[in-house]
Parts: sequence; C-alpha cells; structure tokens
Amino acid sequence: MKCWDAKAENRPSAKELYQILAKWHEEYMKFNGEIYSQMSEYEKIREKKFKNRSNENKSESIKTHPQAIYTSRLLSFKNLPEPVNSSDLSSFQVNSDDVPSVSTNLISECFDCKI
Repeated sequence: MKCWDAKAENRPSAKELYQILAKWHEEYMKFNGEIYSQMSEYEKIREKKFKNRSNENKSESIKTHPQAIYTSRLLSFKNLPEPVNSSDLSSFQVNSDDVPSVSTNLISECFDCKI
C-alpha cells in the first residue's frame, strides 16, 4: 500500500489522504443513514454528559497511573534494520481514479507535506 512504502517520497501527500478520507466519509453518510442518525444521537448524549461533568470537580474525575510517563522523552533504538516494503500489499491497494477531486481552497498549503 502506498501509505506503507518505506520511502517517504512514494507515500501519498496529505492532500491525497484528505481526498480519500473525504470520499469515504461521503460514502458513509450516503449509505448509512441509520448509523449516521445513531451517531448523531450519541453525540448529543456525549455533549450533555460532558457539560454535566464540567460542572464537577475535574481533579476528582482524573486518575493517573503511578508508573505512566506523561511527558515526552527521546527513545533510542539501536541496530534497527532498514525499512523494507512488504511484497504482500496488493490486496490493500486503492485505485486513485476512484477518489473524487476536492476543492483545493479547502486545504491549506501546509497539507502539501508528505506524511
């Protein structure tokens, strides 16, 4: 699959990924009306619970694990092999012709970077 290519220059741009995800979202909204209505109902319930929780003492509702690390740190991995593309990715390929074009004015210029 293009996203998993070991070489960054062969991976899709953020703009291409946005177009693929926009198509999937459009298909989801079109074909899953019942699921969409259930998700909308869920969002209403979630917002209501969030508003109620924001009135409580937040320090009481937050629990931390004593062994967890909550700050960034440098990880050192020695002797990692070079990235190699798998030969068994053909079943995951997406035809880029199936992705509709998206208005470029909706996408900021910073989306031109490679992910």
